[in-house]
Amino acid sequence: MSGPSDRKRSRGRVVVSIVIAVLAIAYLGVLIWFRANENALLFHPDRGPLLPASESLGLDSRDVAFSSADGTSLVARMIPPPDGVLKDVAPWILYFHGSSGNVGTPGYNKAWARFRRMGLGVLAVDYRGFGRSAGAPSEAGIYQDAQAAYLYLTHDLAVAPNRIVIYGYSMGSAVAVDLATRVPAAGLIVEGALLSVPTRGAELYPFLPVRWLARNRFASEEKIARVSMAKLIIHARADEVVPIAHGRRLFELAGAPKTFKEVAGGHTDAYEVDPEFFATVARFVRGLGLRVSSL
Repeated sequence: MSGPSDRKRSRGRVVVSIVIAVLAIAYLGVLIWFRANENALLFHPDRGPLLPASESLGLDSRDVAFSSADGTSLVARMIPPPDGVLKDVAPWILYFHGSSGNVGTPGYNKAWARFRRMGLGVLAVDYRGFGRSAGAPSEAGIYQDAQAAYLYLTHDLAVAPNRIVIYGYSMGSAVAVDLATRVPAAGLIVEGALLSVPTRGAELYPFLPVRWLARNRFASEEKIARVSMAKLIIHARADEVVPIAHGRRLFELAGAPKTFKEVAGGHTDAYEVDPEFFATVARFVRGLGLRVSSL
């Protein structure tokens, strides 16, 4: 016969089993929620009308429309090189922004104004689901949008690939790296670059198997070695969104020719904080054999 102590132990095992089952169900629920909401966690687009660039920036910009390979309608901001720069020799920045905002975001336009002062043109595309671009964002779709922007720049605007510098900021760095493995260009610049979504996600959510869960990869760490063009990796030492360790590791994985520049500031303000930021970009572009005006 079982005694009181046996019954007590049995009840204890039942309670422990119930607690474990409840925790397992709760954890499974978290995994399902994470998987279902992955895109919402990653993409934060500003949809709708685009803010015009401030007149004080002197961008002379216009918003242009074209389609991605699957027919998705896209809108990009086109900033021509400044007057006095020969259009058939002017370098262009093909710019891919981060996972939030759109091409009307004032901070982006302020940075592009500095590029224009160097004598560069800028084409910056809003990915599907951002700004006035149709559709909903996804990794595969965004790669198609990057290709469409490159085709618009090379075909519609007749800019030769050897005058194009592909530039990616934050999540856009992965878009730029991917494109640079597939098309010719003069060079590649990435700013605030992440190694991959799973790598950054594992740092942010160490209690989740993010590497297994994440459908969006944006895995620059797996692609950067295949980029043969010259590369400039810029990273802010106080970057709170993507730690500078990501930029350093990406530099290690990249093949020559390559340059790493650590700058002051954080993820969103380095271009305003560090006076060497645009001087570094200018030196890199000039080193590609392209004409750059004095800052």
